[in-house]
Amino acid sequence: MPNPLTSIRRRLAAFVGPTPAGIGDGRAALSGPLAPDRADLLERVAWTLVWLGVLVGGVNLWGAWWSWPVIDALAPALVALSFVGFVLCWCGPSPGAWWHQGLGMAGALAAVTAPEVISIHTRIYYPTDSSALDHVAARVLTLGHNPYTASLTAAARFLKNPELFWTYTVTGGHVSGVSYPAGSFLVYAPAFLLGFRHQVVDWMDLYAWLATALLLFFLVPRSLRWLAALITLTGIFTGIFGGGGTDATFLPFALLALWRWDRYGKGKGAGVAGWLGPIALGLACAIKQTPWFLLPFLVIGIFIETRRDGRAPIPVVVRYVVVTVFVFLAVNLPFIVMGASAWWHGTILPFNEPLVADGQGLVSLALHGLTGGVDLRLLMYASLVAYLATLVAFVAWFGALKRLWMLLVPVSFFFAPRSFTGYLLDMFPLALIGLVTVGAAAAGAERRRWGRVAVTSLSAGVLGVATAVLSGLSFTGAPLALRFLSADIGPGDQHVFAITLAVTNQTGRTLRPEFMVDTGAAHPAGFWTTSHNEPVVVRPHSTVGVTIYPPPGTLIYLPPWAADYVVDAYTADPSRLSTTNDIWHNYVPMQAPPRV
Repeated sequence: MPNPLTSIRRRLAAFVGPTPAGIGDGRAALSGPLAPDRADLLERVAWTLVWLGVLVGGVNLWGAWWSWPVIDALAPALVALSFVGFVLCWCGPSPGAWWHQGLGMAGALAAVTAPEVISIHTRIYYPTDSSALDHVAARVLTLGHNPYTASLTAAARFLKNPELFWTYTVTGGHVSGVSYPAGSFLVYAPAFLLGFRHQVVDWMDLYAWLATALLLFFLVPRSLRWLAALITLTGIFTGIFGGGGTDATFLPFALLALWRWDRYGKGKGAGVAGWLGPIALGLACAIKQTPWFLLPFLVIGIFIETRRDGRAPIPVVVRYVVVTVFVFLAVNLPFIVMGASAWWHGTILPFNEPLVADGQGLVSLALHGLTGGVDLRLLMYASLVAYLATLVAFVAWFGALKRLWMLLVPVSFFFAPRSFTGYLLDMFPLALIGLVTVGAAAAGAERRRWGRVAVTSLSAGVLGVATAVLSGLSFTGAPLALRFLSADIGPGDQHVFAITLAVTNQTGRTLRPEFMVDTGAAHPAGFWTTSHNEPVVVRPHSTVGVTIYPPPGTLIYLPPWAADYVVDAYTADPSRLSTTNDIWHNYVPMQAPPRV
């Protein structure tokens, strides 16, 4: 009698399709020319690191016993499981046994998920404005209203202190509506229809990340599944996506779009990878704008792969684009019909609205007072040119970058005025799936020549130089010179109640700046205003004294002793940021009362 498990495996293999050339079972990617025993040793070491992560997770979880009785039992269970894993990893016949890998991944998921579950369960406010706005938008939708035209001001009730979390514009306002495609709130609507209300967005984002981790585990070659477990154990992804990072919802679809993307259009022999890519990419693009940047790379890559196979590439590429756009429109079409203008304004808002600078990229040099300011538009142009440079480089060196290009996509975000952690990290799981499931590129260059000049290589170099030049120019010529004069510091040197500045206009036009103060918090704490909320007007080549106060009801904590803070000034025309130099907070302890 045939084994039913064998039959299921054969059918699944036929559906998925054969492994692309150059991948094998994953051991080649892990070991290269190493002998099988060395490859086995490296795999055991990798899984040992996974079990170490499970052990650390169990130890750290012990302190959360107060949150839930289950946690009190889970902590020692993870510790015990880790020791079992150490033994199985080294004493078992192979670390690639399904039961060993399954235990390892389950332990990794439990170790990083349990603390986040506690955090979400015991939290009554959202950690980001995007999660609060998505919550209200999804709720509004279930009540029969169009989130793009309805008021979402109720989002303020889901933020402990809204001024600390809004996404601000350089004109002094903040984003108060939907600023993503419709999928960004549609994914949460079913939970509301089922009656859930508490932290719905954070719960769904956490589930989306867990789905991504599991997809990564099952889609990478079997001998490399420890990679999925290690990425899960890093914890930063779980922390971001369980703590208000709404990008998690597009990751499962983007992961499927990049899995074996070079197999698209190659017929039944390619399995599900022969047709799945554009459907998954269309769904990802219908949720957030970040996956939009993947489409040009995928179109170019599929064009080159199809042509190298000796087939006509245009029909294949056109079909890919048409399916992607069709899926995107299928998700968004109802809202386009209800209000095309409102949908368009919300969807392109991140590209069209001048937002304040933020993030961990190059702009941090200005945000932290090192350059005196930055031209936000020039920096945006630099990021666009950097994106074009990576795209041209992908064509010029396709053989080397076919698997690697996903790691280069965040380069353009590094130059952007808003270069958040998510923009720089979200692509890594996607890059990994491309690195280990895409076949090696066939020999042959894609460089175009004009005489003896390699046009594509030269273009990539020119664009790279242009990126550097634009970036450098963006940090010159701040329109305002800000000089710190004094600060009103509260008792105990804990809070700052007011700051007085001398503001000099270095341009030939009248400027009306909006002020912020960066005291080392994760995000700007709202715009500071004058005592009577009067606008600050600085005429050409003149200096005014300004005393600014924090947003009403907001306590601004000073940075620690001997640390710095910075005052920012934004102008809309030109769209620029000007800053003070670092202001040193020299803490002076209060004198002890004399003894009696």
